Amino acid sequence: MINMAFREVVTETLDILNHMEKAYIEKIPKKFINFLEENKSTTYVSKLNHSNKINEMNLKEGTKNLLATIYLSYWCSPQEKANYAKILNENEKKYQEELRKKYNPDNIFIKRT
Repeated sequence: MINMAFREVVTETLDILNHMEKAYIEKIPKKFINFLEENKSTTYVSKLNHSNKINEMNLKEGTKNLLATIYLSYWCSPQEKANYAKILNENEKKYQEELRKKYNPDNIFIKRT
């Protein structure tokens, strides 16, 4: 079952896609667009200001993630995908290092001042 938060993310994503050039939309499989249409919220109204750049819009975090997935899956070139994957790997390494520092089992019983 799809929850309401995801339905709102889908609604925002469709709102953005509906304001994009047709050439971008044609690169997305119809089956995926149909999935989005079938799972959008029937009550949530997206209030995005399309005169702003996308990075200036107040998007839900899930909307950003869904748009990133669409970008990676359907719009980027192979070189862009490689660069994007490199950035994601670097971010994951940084995150894992932070977790290791924060929850290092060797330091659990050390008294902190």
